[in-house]
Amino acid sequence: MRDDSNVFEPLLDEEDLSRSKSMRKVFAKAVRKASFQEKLWEFLSQSSVALCPTFQKSVGYGVPCVTHKPSMTETDRPWVKRKMVILVISLSVLLELIFLCILLCFSYNPSTGPQDLPKEDGIKARKNMTAAVSVVPENLTLATLLAAETEEPQGGAMRNCLEKAVQEFSEEPSIVKKNTRMILQCNGTKREFLSGKGGNLIEVVWINEKVSYTLVHEAHPDVYLARLGRHPLPLNISSIQSVLQDVASHNGSEELRSCLRKALAELPWEPVIVQDNAKMVVSCGGTNLAFISGKGQTEINVYREDPHGEIQYAVKATGWAWFLRPLTRRKIN
Repeated sequence: MRDDSNVFEPLLDEEDLSRSKSMRKVFAKAVRKASFQEKLWEFLSQSSVALCPTFQKSVGYGVPCVTHKPSMTETDRPWVKRKMVILVISLSVLLELIFLCILLCFSYNPSTGPQDLPKEDGIKARKNMTAAVSVVPENLTLATLLAAETEEPQGGAMRNCLEKAVQEFSEEPSIVKKNTRMILQCNGTKREFLSGKGGNLIEVVWINEKVSYTLVHEAHPDVYLARLGRHPLPLNISSIQSVLQDVASHNGSEELRSCLRKALAELPWEPVIVQDNAKMVVSCGGTNLAFISGKGQTEINVYREDPHGEIQYAVKATGWAWFLRPLTRRKIN
């Protein structure tokens, strides 16, 4: 078929003819490009409907499509997924750390001693540790305590503890001296003394730069009764009543209880000048108890001369107490 555009070619000169041909080529290229772009756009628009949902599912709706408009639920879904992933990862890391800590706790054994030392050095270290904990007891006598006191440096904590031990132990009854374990723990140093089977336990401890001497355990109830007279007790009604209750709870002798009851009955009738400045000694049932108030100028003795006789209550007053006592004290029937 003949092209109609060639009909006018004889009417044109050569210059116009060449210009016309060049314009036709440019126009033809433009037509071909436009048709190719249109076809490509048409192909993409048709295939995007089918490809876009699949592509969005694979990447989590990360890229928008030509024909697909994401909803609010689909837009928010990636953030929810990311939060869930972060939460799962955090929980897994936390569980791993907990498992690792439990494993380390079960695998560590402090009793095995120093593991980074050579074998011989480790054995020596264990021996030193054992020697520091377990102390060989020394013989518990007053002479041994005095000798140990002289060995310690002057002003040291152990020296002060031994001085306290000597002072207190010298006043202990024989029932304590012959059957006691004494432990001294002073400023990181430990010493131990033993007499008999060590039925009684005495602890001497250095606390806040002060020495504490305490009988922690009594081997027999008689120990308490024997130790009652070591130090003077306060002279008042409540103190005597407390001692009477303790004697009864430790199965003390009936004679000692009777003497204490006599003291409780007589003391309230004494004038105040006597009660506030007196020393009472109760000597009954093989036990001597001392109660003191003030300077102890007035002497009061409670005793029984005859095992089957009456309990005596004798007062020896001095000064104003001697003068006022007969005038103010009421006679007890």
